[in-house]
Amino acid sequence: MPSGPALDCTSSSGGERAQPRILIVEDEFVVACDLCDTLEDLGYAVVDVVASGEEAIARARSARPSAILMDIRLAGEMDGIQAAARIRSEQDVPIVFLSAHSSEDTLRRATATDPFGYLVKPFKAPELRCAIQVALNKHEHTTRLATANRELEAFSHSVAHDLCVPLRSIQGFSEILIRDHEDALGAEGVDHLTTMHHAAHRMRRLIDDLMRLSRTNRAELHRAPVDLAVLARASLARLAAAEPARRVAVEVADAIVVLGDEALLAIALDNLLGNAWKFTSKRAQATIQVGTARRGGAEVCFVRDDGVGFDLARAGKLFSAFQRFHSSAEFDGTGLGLAIVHRVIQRHGGRIWAETAVDAGAAFYFALSP
Repeated sequence: MPSGPALDCTSSSGGERAQPRILIVEDEFVVACDLCDTLEDLGYAVVDVVASGEEAIARARSARPSAILMDIRLAGEMDGIQAAARIRSEQDVPIVFLSAHSSEDTLRRATATDPFGYLVKPFKAPELRCAIQVALNKHEHTTRLATANRELEAFSHSVAHDLCVPLRSIQGFSEILIRDHEDALGAEGVDHLTTMHHAAHRMRRLIDDLMRLSRTNRAELHRAPVDLAVLARASLARLAAAEPARRVAVEVADAIVVLGDEALLAIALDNLLGNAWKFTSKRAQATIQVGTARRGGAEVCFVRDDGVGFDLARAGKLFSAFQRFHSSAEFDGTGLGLAIVHRVIQRHGGRIWAETAVDAGAAFYFALSP
């Protein structure tokens, strides 16, 4: 509790509609008293007032408040931003920062905890009420959206599974017919079945890629040091094993360490390198490079190949879903690979762009936020 006389400003909800229950985290006694009075005058119930980040975490667990008003400078070893991050990792509760400090570094750290508001002291009662109501309303809407997304995800997985089952049957039985009854079918019949088999395979790939794109949009981001060179070598080894007859010179930097989510970055590299492998397939001797370069005064990563390239003038929708620069007759694909890569880089707060020309290869450059 804040230093000074015992502070008891808790209240119980009355009437038919429950009052929003607010936890105050503030280590200045006078400020805490004023906040209690103001909140009660505004019709909120204050469940407790604590003075340290450690107390805030414990009280949030037990009280399950509707919202938390969090000062940034607190007594104890943990500040309000650290406490907010811990609380948000344990429970879904809106937090509004109340602070006299608004430096760039403070704002950056506070924003990283996904707060629902930030008020700079001193503020007036109407401003406080607006901040709390906006936070509560935003939290209600995001909760509903999260529920809807979970239901949509379950539906999508169900549909994808139900579609894949008959597709596997079409693939399997068409393959059996081609293998075991080729003579009876004749050349034309075999051609028809082969076309059907390939169409079913393409549809399964399309469903898999759509689900992969969906997962990159929803997956929780876990940042840690990741060596992209290790991921690239593993991806290229898989591609080489699948087509051992290909002659591809591979050049990968010794180490390319970035801060990011390893699983998502592996998906991005798989798609970039898969494209490089595919679009160099008409080269008798191809080259694929993975490394870093200076662009605009910053260090960026790249994946470069000497394949067919494409007309960059047509690249306005390069990273949009289902955009293709070569026909499916030339190169197989679903048109979703670069959309998946773009989403992964976006999730990391970064950017990606291409440098290419027809029959002159392609280079994809990307940078992640620090």
